Amino acid sequence: MLKSSTKMPDPDVSRYAALLRQQYIFQGLNDAQLAHVVTRFQRVEKPEDGIIYTQGSTGDGFYVIYQGSVRVTKVIDNQERQLRVLGPGDYFGEGALLFVRPRSDSVTTLEPTVLLRLDREAFTDILELLPEIRMNLSATSESRYLAQKEKFDWLGDDEVIYLISRKHEFFLLTSLIAPILLSVIALPILVLSFSSESPFFSTAGLILGFLGFVGSILLGIWNWIDWGNDFYIVTNQRVVWLERVILFYYSRQEAPLTQVLAVNIRSSYLGRLLNYGNVDVRTFTGGIPMRHVNNPKRFASYVEGYQSRARRRLKENEADTIEKELKKRLEMKKEPPPRIPPISKKEELKPKKEKRDTLRDILDTFLKVRFERDGIITYRKHWLVLLAKTFFPTLAFLSLVLLTGAWLYEELVTDGVGFSALTVALVLGVLYAAVFIWWGYHYLDWNNDIYQLTAEQILDIERKPLGEEQKKTAPLDSILSIEHAREGIIELIFNFGDVVINVGQTKFIFRGVHNPDRVHQDVADFIEARRRKKQDADAERERQRMLDWFGSYQKHQDKLDESKKTSDWDLFPG
Repeated sequence: MLKSSTKMPDPDVSRYAALLRQQYIFQGLNDAQLAHVVTRFQRVEKPEDGIIYTQGSTGDGFYVIYQGSVRVTKVIDNQERQLRVLGPGDYFGEGALLFVRPRSDSVTTLEPTVLLRLDREAFTDILELLPEIRMNLSATSESRYLAQKEKFDWLGDDEVIYLISRKHEFFLLTSLIAPILLSVIALPILVLSFSSESPFFSTAGLILGFLGFVGSILLGIWNWIDWGNDFYIVTNQRVVWLERVILFYYSRQEAPLTQVLAVNIRSSYLGRLLNYGNVDVRTFTGGIPMRHVNNPKRFASYVEGYQSRARRRLKENEADTIEKELKKRLEMKKEPPPRIPPISKKEELKPKKEKRDTLRDILDTFLKVRFERDGIITYRKHWLVLLAKTFFPTLAFLSLVLLTGAWLYEELVTDGVGFSALTVALVLGVLYAAVFIWWGYHYLDWNNDIYQLTAEQILDIERKPLGEEQKKTAPLDSILSIEHAREGIIELIFNFGDVVINVGQTKFIFRGVHNPDRVHQDVADFIEARRRKKQDADAERERQRMLDWFGSYQKHQDKLDESKKTSDWDLFPG
C-alpha cells in the first residue's frame, strides 16, 4: 500500500506532477503512484548564488529543479571546476543517498531557483515501494561518475551528459571465453613440461605453456579494456556513439537531437531475456547503428524524452520572449521617432579590404595543419601525408648531399683528378634545383589540398600545381551527421585520421587531418552556432509578425472605441 501524505496540498502540485511525468525516472508510474511521489516533495526556494550543498557534506536530500538553474562544481587538485549546469526538469543529489557516501560535488544556484526536495526518509520510502526508480537513478549516477572519470574533451561548455550506456556484460563474458580456453590448454602443458624426462619436450613445453598462459592473461585484459572503451551517450544536444579499439581504432559518430527522426530497437530472443539489443538512431542519412546496447529501451527512452524536452523548452522560451516583447510594446509611450543624423560622405565610403601579401601568407601558414583567419578555419592533411608525398624528393636530396660530401672530400683531401670543379658544381647545382622543384611541387600539392570551415558552409578544395582546381561546397544547414575515425597504430600514435560529414546522400571526407576529434568538434560547434543564429532570426521575425498583427488589431480596436464615444447621441448635451 502507498502511504498518503498528511501535508497541506501545494496549489502548484499539478504542475509538479506534470514536470515529474516528463522525466524518464518517473515514467511508467500510474496516477496513484505519481501522486504519492509528488506529495512527498517539499518546495524549496533559493536566491541567486544560494548554496544547496557542498562537497564532502552528508547527503540528506534529492532535488528536482522546478524553476531556475544551478551550477555543479567539484574541487580537483585544489581548483574548483565546473562539471555541468542544470536547468528545469534536471535532478541531482541522488548519488550520496543511493550509495550512502558524502557529497562528491557542490551545487549553487545561478539565479533565483525553485527546487523540489525529497528528504532522506521520503527518498528511501519511495525507492522501497518503487524499485524501478532506484534502477533509473542508479543509471544516472553511474553515467555522471563515468562522465567525470573519462573527461570527454569534445563536450561543449553548455553540454550536459544525461546517460552513458555500454555493451551488455554478456559480450564481455563471451570475449573472455577464448582467453580462458587458452589458459586451460596452457596450464596442463606447463605441468607436463615439468614431469617430462626429455630435455627437448620439457623446454618446449615450458616455453609454450608460459607463452600461452601469459598470452591468455594479456588477451583477457585487452578484451576487458576494449569492452569498457565503447560508450553510447545521450547529452542535452546530441546522441553519440564512441568506439575505441586499443592501439588500432578510434571513432565517434553523432547526430544532433534536432536531426533525429526515430529511434528503433531490434532484439533477438536471447537479447530480450538478457535485456540487450541494437538501437538504431535514424537520421536523414540512415542513422547511427548502436550494437548490443545494455537496456536498449532505457537508452531509446532517454533519446526520445530529451528530444521532446528540448523542443518543449524551446517553445517555452519563445513564449516567454513574446510575452516580454508584447508587454514592452504595450508599455511604450507614443513618442516621435528619434532624429537620425545624416551620414557623412566619409562614413559612406566602405573601408578598403586589406590586401594580403601572398609570400607572407605562405610563410605564415608554412607546414601548419590548422589555422584560423577571418572566422574561417582551414585544415591541411597531416605532416606524415606530406612526408609520404615528398619521400622520394627528400631521398634524392639526401643522396645529393652525400654525393656532394664525397666530391668535396675527394677534391680537398685526396686531390682527386677528373672532371673540373666548375663542371661538377654546375651539374650539382642543376640537380639541386631539380630536386628542389620536385620537392616544392609535392609540397604545393599537399599545401593546396585544404578543407575549410566557414560560418555558413564547408569546402573541400583540391588544386594541382599548374593544373586544375576542384572545389566542393555544402551549407552547414544541410549537414545531417558527423563521424570520424583513426585506424591503425600509426594514426592513433600520431593522432590523425578521416572526418566524414554526411550531407544528404553525399559524403564530405576530410582525409588524413590532424586531430580529427578537434576537427569533428569544430564542425559541430559551427553547426550549432549556425542553427542558433538561424533559430534566433526566425524567432525574431515571427515575434515581429505577431507583434505587428497585435499592433494593427489594437489600432482598429482603438478606432472602434473612439467611434463608440463619438456616436450621434454624443452630439446632444445631457
